[in-house]
Amino acid sequence: MSTFDVIFWGLLLIALIVTTRIATKREKKFAATRDQFIAKHSFIEDGYVYSEISNHGFSLIDKASGNYGDYEATNVLSKLKGTDEFFIFDFRYTPKNSDKSTASKLATIRAVLIKFEDRELPNFELLPENIIEKIKQVFGSSDIDFEKYPDFSKKYVLRSSEPNSLKKTFPERLIQYLESKDGIFIEARKKCLLIYKDEGGEFADYESLYKEAESINNFFR
Repeated sequence: MSTFDVIFWGLLLIALIVTTRIATKREKKFAATRDQFIAKHSFIEDGYVYSEISNHGFSLIDKASGNYGDYEATNVLSKLKGTDEFFIFDFRYTPKNSDKSTASKLATIRAVLIKFEDRELPNFELLPENIIEKIKQVFGSSDIDFEKYPDFSKKYVLRSSEPNSLKKTFPERLIQYLESKDGIFIEARKKCLLIYKDEGGEFADYESLYKEAESINNFFR
């Protein structure tokens, strides 16, 4: 082995050790933050939401390749707040268009599911506007716009199987709130809300997601 090879493999080994230590340190720091969040908001590490996600046909599932077995709901935290049940969980899935080299690498989206019995919402989906959604609209995909709030309508796509009902009842305070927020997904299915952001992966911040979900839920009271 030449001197160059020794130096090369030595540097590679050092880089691997440093990278591993940084990753381990980040994981420990995040675990501590998660524990603090659980204690602060009185969550328990328990709950089962897989059937809720599947049975309600949330569009979140569409991010996964295939159907049954290509996604899971793990690391579930739950709490009862008044009459509302809150669940925070990790939606782990095989992304669409994964090839053989990446199929085993699951992506993660942290989400909040809220179940309630004191009200009923129209079914709807709200998601960030992007070029794909704009193309879909050209070919007839629906999008509920609010003339009074053009910034909201440019930033988000809102669609529903009950568009007229939703347009009359969609909270104005929520529209104003979302105008200053980016990247939020909201799905409603009569007696529940699903809220998430497609960012952060397994290290997505619990506190900010929970606070946003709490605010959004309150707008529908």
